[in-house]
Amino acid sequence: MSYADILDVITSCNAYVRGSGLLPNYHEPIPTRGPSGVSLFKRISPSVVLVMTGNYRNDELTDLGIGTGALIDPAGYILTNWHVISGYQVAVIFFKPASGTQLSEQSAFGAKLVAQDPSADLALLKIVKIPVGLNAIKLGDISYVEVAEDIHIIGHPHGLFWSYSTGVISQVRDNYKWTYSDGSKHSAKVLQMQTAINPGNSGGPVLDDSGNILGLVAMTEEGQNLNYAIAVDEIKAFVSGAMSGRTRGGEERSNPEPVEQLAAQTESGLRVSKIVYRDLVAYYVRDSKDRPVALEVECSNGTTVRATEPNDFGGFGDWLVTLANGKKVVAHSNGTAPETIQSR
Repeated sequence: MSYADILDVITSCNAYVRGSGLLPNYHEPIPTRGPSGVSLFKRISPSVVLVMTGNYRNDELTDLGIGTGALIDPAGYILTNWHVISGYQVAVIFFKPASGTQLSEQSAFGAKLVAQDPSADLALLKIVKIPVGLNAIKLGDISYVEVAEDIHIIGHPHGLFWSYSTGVISQVRDNYKWTYSDGSKHSAKVLQMQTAINPGNSGGPVLDDSGNILGLVAMTEEGQNLNYAIAVDEIKAFVSGAMSGRTRGGEERSNPEPVEQLAAQTESGLRVSKIVYRDLVAYYVRDSKDRPVALEVECSNGTTVRATEPNDFGGFGDWLVTLANGKKVVAHSNGTAPETIQSR
């Protein structure tokens, strides 16, 4: 387990607490479009996810972000915007509660970035441990898209989770160029839409009346009532490249050089390595045959980590993370990244 792996676990647990803390404010939206809108929302919304991200910098969890994602493959592949996950390697995926706001043990999952296209503002995540019973949203066909066609959007505008809105397609625009506030420049075929789009909608699916994805919400021009989504043919090309391994993910999180390293052995034969970094101290415990036994971490901001049950991939199966605010989070993993996460 590297420094970066440890921070990924801590970041995921912090993002989980952030998301689970917001969910009690969620209320099931009431579609007013008519029977077709109600039916579409009930059928598709379980496959629209909340994407929660964050960074760990200077002893603080920063840049917490909320975005939307669409499950496009029952193998656990989540489509979202590049700008939702830009700068992150790990995210926590929340599935819509079946009823009310109660998180079940199966509702929050760790996910890793597997592919991205910064220019087209697209990213593909994969859930580490795939829950059963997933139903993917189908990708539509750009050749059937019509100007003035009715569309349906599901997302999380301003943290109002799983909100439903409708609108129409105003135009399809090739090679549209735009720039975000961080200076990043983008170009793609887009759908120009007349509908309500707000922060948090990013990465949400734009659906036709049959529930097929026509686009992925990307941005809005404030004050202009102009909203845009990445067109489905751009999405298909990106997903095809990602699945065939031609589209690479982002750079791995850096592993800084330790400030100090010490080693000792107990009377019972356990070997303990102490590795000191600028913002945390990690204690690796191994048995007399050099097999991992446990990991203990103390962060300078008060966060502590205890990992036990070593697995075959160099990680640990069970994690207990006590965050700086005192909240305790349990994570489980068959690799190095958290798979299922829950409060203790």
